[in-house]
Amino acid sequence: MTRCLILGIDQPVAQLVAQQLTGLDVVGFSEVDKTADFYGDARKAATYMKAVKGVDVIYSDFIGMDVDWKLEAVFAALRQQQQSVRTVMRSVAGIDKEVTGPLTYPGITDVAEFLKQQRYGIKIVDEAEMPYTVLRPIIDAQKGVTPVQLINEGQPVPVKSVSDAAFAQVVVDEIQNGTHINQSIAVVGK
Repeated sequence: MTRCLILGIDQPVAQLVAQQLTGLDVVGFSEVDKTADFYGDARKAATYMKAVKGVDVIYSDFIGMDVDWKLEAVFAALRQQQQSVRTVMRSVAGIDKEVTGPLTYPGITDVAEFLKQQRYGIKIVDEAEMPYTVLRPIIDAQKGVTPVQLINEGQPVPVKSVSDAAFAQVVVDEIQNGTHINQSIAVVGK
């Protein structure tokens, strides 16, 4: 049975993804919820040694600051165990100035540093030389719409938000089907 590790299992999207991944063995990692399958300091490789063991696919729903440190620790643990996985990473639209209008990042005070960390997190995933998919959503739980459109990297991205549930469905589809291997895809409303 395919085993999926969800990083940031305490996040709303991650919880929706976990609920929808039927037919997979799903385990979660949290840096705040001590009742998760795995818990610890998300910036230390030793924290992930047991969590990544036997995992086939990882979904990272780490949001906010320090995503680069957290992903570096995950991939250090994978390297130490000489283990290969497929990764689906949640990032954000706007990391390469591809968004066609103003975009805000709730809870982020230093946007320039936040975007730099997102870019570096993606670089870590890309340079691990394992299959990956980066999903760059514009999410607004209050105003987001359900119909989504997927936009390839390098194309202009309109500021049209999607709901948590709509984005979670895109994540589930990518975990189950691996349609966009080694690609970075914006996820926005239609």
